[in-house]
Amino acid sequence: MPSKTDDQLLNDMKGLPDMKMNQDKKQEIISTIRSTDTHSLPKRTAASPGRFSALGKGLAVCSVLAATIWMGATLISNNQQSTMPESITSNTPGSTSASPGPAAGKGNAVTPAPVQPQSEQLLPLIRKDAEKGKVIEVPYSVEQTVFDQVEKDWGKPDHTDQANGLTYSTYAKRGVVFGYNKGMQVVDIRTNDPRLAKLNADMVEKAMGKPGRISEFAGKTIYTYDVTDKYQIKFIFQGKKTASAKDLVLVRYNVYYPQGNKNLMLYGSNADILQSIRDLAKNGQTFGSEYRVEKDLFDDIEKQIGKPDIVATFNGITYNTYMDKGLVFAFNKGMQVVDIRSYDTRLQAISQAEVLQTLGKPNSVTTAAGETIYTYKVTPDYELKIIFSGTGGKPEKLYIDHVNIYYPRGTINNMAG
Repeated sequence: MPSKTDDQLLNDMKGLPDMKMNQDKKQEIISTIRSTDTHSLPKRTAASPGRFSALGKGLAVCSVLAATIWMGATLISNNQQSTMPESITSNTPGSTSASPGPAAGKGNAVTPAPVQPQSEQLLPLIRKDAEKGKVIEVPYSVEQTVFDQVEKDWGKPDHTDQANGLTYSTYAKRGVVFGYNKGMQVVDIRTNDPRLAKLNADMVEKAMGKPGRISEFAGKTIYTYDVTDKYQIKFIFQGKKTASAKDLVLVRYNVYYPQGNKNLMLYGSNADILQSIRDLAKNGQTFGSEYRVEKDLFDDIEKQIGKPDIVATFNGITYNTYMDKGLVFAFNKGMQVVDIRSYDTRLQAISQAEVLQTLGKPNSVTTAAGETIYTYKVTPDYELKIIFSGTGGKPEKLYIDHVNIYYPRGTINNMAG
């Protein structure tokens, strides 16, 4: 077998696995092959010319090939290990990467810090933001923000409504509603952040204590907290207040600035509002509504303001609730309106003491379902009912929940008997 030249051996080495090697190193390997051929193998004899020399070269090339493969594998292995992220390790039994939780194998010293549930973190944040007049995840505050700025930043709202003497603009995709007065000052911000659904009334009470007042409207329970001398938080839970606190699930909450919802040009004080309520009642109307008991038919009202959110019937009277407007209309079988209830938020800043001071003692006082009811006979046909959240306690601590204008004669079923 003819002997190969250095160039031929180098050319053969090109077919070997790739490895980091300079020309000098390759030449050194060739020299080793030559040396092995000359010194390490038996000398050729006349009987077998070139036989042992070819065998020696073959063995040397195989040795180099084996060494090269070993070196290449080692380099590849080392290179892979050096480029792996430090957090990734082999998935062997007992290793921390075998499962997302703590490994069950012995000797595992990795103990992750306990993660506080998100719901428990949320309530302190809600209170902290409310003290600044804000709701979570919204950069604007009541009192300090003009709605024009919100509209400039967020664009036009999805829809706008009028209620409680305010304009309410809804951004449905953001789950946020802004209520602002005639001066465009934002005084009410509402959010239905999906994380709120993990909270219930029991959790709220543990984090924030007992609410200043508890009220109920349209099948929902409302907890009101005074977080500063200017701002309030209103938590709205699904369910009636007679339900267990753990069963009352939070659906939204508001941060509210009551002072900003007072029309000082129309009502200089709570006494002015109460006098207006009494004057409206004499005409069969109530606060926040232009409609009248006895005179109006619900069919006509529905054509103007649309379908109600909730419909319920009790003792032959149908009650239609408009949640966004804070109004309830009750009518008899002839569609005649006999009762109108206003849950205007401006009323809820008026105490029992102020009612007594302005309107005097009522004709009757009753209690029902945790509420105190004052009834004033304003005309021979109409009654004004003022309902307070709670029973007993100091008059300064009981606040209006809602007011009714009531037409008793219209509730009598003249077709019966």
